[in-house]
Amino acid sequence: MSQVLLGVRNLSVRIAIFVLLAAVLVWFLGGSLFPRADEIVRGMVDVGRAGEGAGRVRLVEVVHPRSTLPSERVTFAVEAEGEGIASTLGDGFERCTTLPTIVEAGSLVSVADPSAYRTAYFVARHAGSDAWNLYEIGGYAGCPRALHAYPDRFEAERQIARAQAGLPVQEPAVAAAARDAAVRAGDASAP
Repeated sequence: MSQVLLGVRNLSVRIAIFVLLAAVLVWFLGGSLFPRADEIVRGMVDVGRAGEGAGRVRLVEVVHPRSTLPSERVTFAVEAEGEGIASTLGDGFERCTTLPTIVEAGSLVSVADPSAYRTAYFVARHAGSDAWNLYEIGGYAGCPRALHAYPDRFEAERQIARAQAGLPVQEPAVAAAARDAAVRAGDASAP
């Protein structure tokens, strides 16, 4: 063998040992050579009714590593599990991929109607938008359905409180008129 080939072989063995020792050190210190996003379950509720779309929905906060950052460091994902929903995550849940990027989200709430059928509600704000959207998801559904967009989080959360109290969710124009009437109720100059 020529001296050049022996030198190349020796150098490649040293590089392989260095990479192996670096990987072991990173693993020992609790890190990863290929960082992945941390996922934190922020809420899980039951939906549907036994025998009729029974399942669970969870809201997951995803914290992206700094090296692979998208435009937002923290995003939220919605995952569903139950009858008629095929799972690819390995724990029975399926992630909804049709939603726009959610950057802020409220609590996940389960509300039962008079027939005991449970529907989950939550509010969320998308990247690049100031409006808060109200979502609902029932049994058999893999992804939530957007109901309405409200100008602020307070109004969107108020609609969830209405659903919990057994009242219908208001459309944005009706909610704005009711809010304006309540604000002007004590005003002496109001018509």
